[in-house]
Parts: sequence; structure tokens; C-alpha cells
Amino acid sequence: MSDENIIGTSTTAAVPPKTCNDLFSQGDILFWQCEYEKAKEYFEQILNQPSITLIHSARCYNSLGAVNAELKNYDEALNNYHKHLAILEKLETPETRKSDIAKCHISIGKIYSLKEDYVGAIDWYQQALSVLSTINSSSDLISNIHHDLANLYTKTKQFDLAEKHFTTALEMDRQQLEEDHPKFGQTYANMGVMYYCQEDYKQALKYFFEAQRTWQKFLPASHVYIDSMEKTIRKVESKLGMYIQGVPKVMIT
Repeated sequence: MSDENIIGTSTTAAVPPKTCNDLFSQGDILFWQCEYEKAKEYFEQILNQPSITLIHSARCYNSLGAVNAELKNYDEALNNYHKHLAILEKLETPETRKSDIAKCHISIGKIYSLKEDYVGAIDWYQQALSVLSTINSSSDLISNIHHDLANLYTKTKQFDLAEKHFTTALEMDRQQLEEDHPKFGQTYANMGVMYYCQEDYKQALKYFFEAQRTWQKFLPASHVYIDSMEKTIRKVESKLGMYIQGVPKVMIT
């Protein structure tokens, strides 16, 4: 496990679509069953229908972008999302449409991040923030953007900017979430990574303990997050010369 990837970056749990009989439900079901090639084929068939509407085309390109991302066809995914964006920008732009445009920017940013083009990813996330600043948008969505930007700035070793965006994300989440909401566990874990990358092991350990404390309140002891964090804490303690086999750990405050 590399020093800059002690623990995974933040993820957003996806919710499977409700069972329905609309044009896209079969493709959505295939996607959530991880049948990505079949889902891709299904959405492409819809896209090739001569009577398809502009709105449905946008939906297909968005779904194809997600499918190709899972298949690691990143250039193809970018092409899909750019076509999705181009259609959205042609349509009328009430607040809901602008929100969709911002989300498309985020999707493009995520693909650049997967391609390890972190500077490109940052640019698209910043564009998403710019769009959302013009409308009344979800605080949760904006805090997620700040969180992802913080992780990206950690990757580019721009630690002052990473800390700034983590702080903004925490401030927003504390206004709308309970103190021990599981989302804070991931934020603390990623802040720990930020400090670890700066070789500030004492601060890193502080935030890893905070993540562990938060996760232990709602996850079973056998959960992969708990196990991964325990290993991470041991690794950081060894950096500080604190970890001695068989001796209880000392909590840092």
C-alpha cells in the first residue's frame, strides 16, 4: 500500500433504480447487475432509434458514460459525457437543467481523475461549482464537490488548497448532518491521508483515529473499512515509532 493511497478516496453510495417499465429500466437493471457490456449494447440500441428525442439522447449518453467508466473505456466515456453536456446546453436552462449541467461537469471530472489527470479533473469540478453558484442547489452536492476537490489537491500536493476544501466540506456537512454521520468518517480518513502525504504523522494519526471512532459506531468490527483503518493506524504509528507488538496503543490528542 503506497504512502499516498493508505485508504481509498471518497465514494458516494449509488442507489439502484426503482423497478419501472420506462424506456431505460432494462439498461439500468443490467448496469446495477454489473452486466456492463449488455447495458452498453442496450443503451446504444435506444440511441440508434430514429424517433429518439433530444432528452432521451441526453439520458443515453449519460448512461453510456457511466457504463464505459465501469469498463475503463475512459476516452469513450469522456466522449459520451461531452455529447450529454452539449445536448443539455442546447436545452432551456431552468435551475433543474443547470443542476444537470453541473453534475455532467462532475462526471467528466471523475473520468479525468480515473485517467490520473488530476489538473484536468480539478478544472471540471471548479466549473461545476461555478454553475451551481448561480442557482439554489443542494448543499450536499456542493460539499461533495469540495470533498472531491480536496482529494484531488492532495494528489497534486497542493496541500493548502486541499485543507481549505476539506474545511469547507466539513463546515457545510456540520450544518446539515448529525455529528457522527458516517460521511464524516470518510472525510476524516481522507484528511488523514492529506497529512500523511505531508509526513505530518501526528496529525494524520489524529484524523485516522477520528475516522475509526466514527465508523465503529455504525459498522461491524469485521467491516473492511474497520480492518483497513486498523492497518493504516498501525502503519502510521510505526512511522512515529509508537507501535510495539503486544503493547497497547497510545491515543494522540
